[in-house]
Amino acid sequence: MKTVLICNQKGGVGKTLIADELAFAFERDEIKFSFYDLDQQGGVIHEAKELDDAQVAIVDTPGAIQADLKKWMDEADMIIIPTMMSNRDVPPLERMIELAEEYQGKKPILFILNRWNHFNITKDFMDWFEEKYPNLKTAVLSDCTAFNQAGARGISIQKQAPRSTGAKQIAQIYGFVKTELNLKEGWR
Repeated sequence: MKTVLICNQKGGVGKTLIADELAFAFERDEIKFSFYDLDQQGGVIHEAKELDDAQVAIVDTPGAIQADLKKWMDEADMIIIPTMMSNRDVPPLERMIELAEEYQGKKPILFILNRWNHFNITKDFMDWFEEKYPNLKTAVLSDCTAFNQAGARGISIQKQAPRSTGAKQIAQIYGFVKTELNLKEGWR
């Protein structure tokens, strides 16, 4: 079984949103998955489940400095690190980048720059990030109302607003996960 670890030492950066959207995508493709909610804040749509025959596990971690974080990163097959694009998110992001450095080239790592919008602050953040860390793999999630609407209804953004920018961005992130981990649809 492959493991996707979604982590950041800071809370409120979109870890649970990404975990749920990956779970919805696995469900659509009939890929058996286990779901581990280590965060326990109650915001997750999917219930924790562990399947013996799962092809992949999604691990949603708490937004706090955890003694087990390094162990979880060691054991993961893929690491996804979401961040918001603000000055207060830079210090925890840089700590996460430092932790992830030892895994570069050994396992896929994806940094998700969350809540992109047309304001200068997110453009400035992206410029800073790309200049300082040009070799890190990134994806962007737009500040999209459809995420909130879908979450309130307990459904995926693909179902809520399939043509939205957010739905397209989630599809790209899911495609990266599926390709990098060599996951097969309809696996039974």
